[in-house]
Amino acid sequence: MNVQRIRWAGLALLLPLVVAGTVRADGLIRDGLGAISEGRGGTNIGFADNGAVLYDNPGALVNVAGNGLADIDVDTVIPQVHYTDTKPNNVNSAVRPIPTPELAFIQRSRDRQWAWGIGAFAPAGFGASYQFQNSFAGPQKYQSLDGLGKCLAGLCYRVTDRLSIGGNLGFGINYLDLQGPLYLQNGALAGAPTIVNLQNTGVAPTGGFGIQYLLSPKTTIGLNYISETRFKMGGNMDAMAFGLTPFPIYTKFAATTDLVWPRSLGIGFAHRFNSRNVLAIDTIWYDWSNAFNQVNVNLTNPTNPMVGAVAGQANVQRLPLNWRDTVSLRVGYQWMPDGVNIFRCGYVYHASPVPSGTITPYTDGIMTNTFSLGYSRKIGRAYLNAAYQYMFGPTRSVGTSALTGGDFSNSTLHAQAHVASLGVLVPF
Repeated sequence: MNVQRIRWAGLALLLPLVVAGTVRADGLIRDGLGAISEGRGGTNIGFADNGAVLYDNPGALVNVAGNGLADIDVDTVIPQVHYTDTKPNNVNSAVRPIPTPELAFIQRSRDRQWAWGIGAFAPAGFGASYQFQNSFAGPQKYQSLDGLGKCLAGLCYRVTDRLSIGGNLGFGINYLDLQGPLYLQNGALAGAPTIVNLQNTGVAPTGGFGIQYLLSPKTTIGLNYISETRFKMGGNMDAMAFGLTPFPIYTKFAATTDLVWPRSLGIGFAHRFNSRNVLAIDTIWYDWSNAFNQVNVNLTNPTNPMVGAVAGQANVQRLPLNWRDTVSLRVGYQWMPDGVNIFRCGYVYHASPVPSGTITPYTDGIMTNTFSLGYSRKIGRAYLNAAYQYMFGPTRSVGTSALTGGDFSNSTLHAQAHVASLGVLVPF
């Protein structure tokens, strides 16, 4: 099997999802996928009314209405980040609306004992772009873009009238683009001020499983586990190093980046007070401490022999992150006044996983609150769905940066984001 061919085929399929996964919510994980889930605060573990349950809880697939459904959504993300330091810099990141599709198809068997589904989702990422003053190179562009996309197939079985179990399996693809000034962290060139341009892409297996149980005619509970996705991404890094000679030295490296997206464990319930009113609560744990402890960038084969003579033909740059685990609390409410209209609202809270020492303008993950609104209207057999989310958090300050070089010491970072989603769901 040609791994390189799989990598590029996956990139062509999921690039719109990967590039768009730049909204930062719980750390860097989005607060819901698709308009229906997003409108009620990302709650979805106890539901079976949209295509995103293939990702959020594959144990719900046999509980979708009718014979199945097709669901397509376009989520438009507008992130905004503000950075200050003592250089002095006081800048906002570029405002770039980023649309992304979410796709899912679910089919039940005739006896309704089995169901299967396929889908593509963009659950996580980060990104920002600035132009500001650097201590060793003057005005420079700082830009980052990382997106996680997943293509999944799921299978679900109804064990009893109340209990169903399911799992999903597929592949994730991750794209990383990092451009701007950065001090080298390790090796013979540790502390060397450098302008880098790192571009890596990788494919890795991913999956999860879920359970859904009808506790009573009005209350459904669910449990979902999503595995970590461990990437070893390949590509190149261009580097312009300062201070080694009277003039900057350019070299290109072959680069591989080890990046792990965290596993998670969630439990949720949906309670139907009556045919019109539903309350949902999801609680999700994210294992950031094992996934984002550090990021390793393995650099080999420098094209400049001077760099090779000083640093050798291979070195590893270890970027400290030291993130902490988080628990996300999602609360959603759904009101159906008639058979045509559905209104939703929700709220999400989670602490930031990022310690102050490793906050940088490249990747923040500092938003802690999300408010959401949603609406659906039935048109014939289809449902037209819309949602809006506003994400924000407190301004964070960095005293002494944990990164070698201290380039981000004595800085502040503030982040917020808007997400608008439109979708169409067709049950059949």
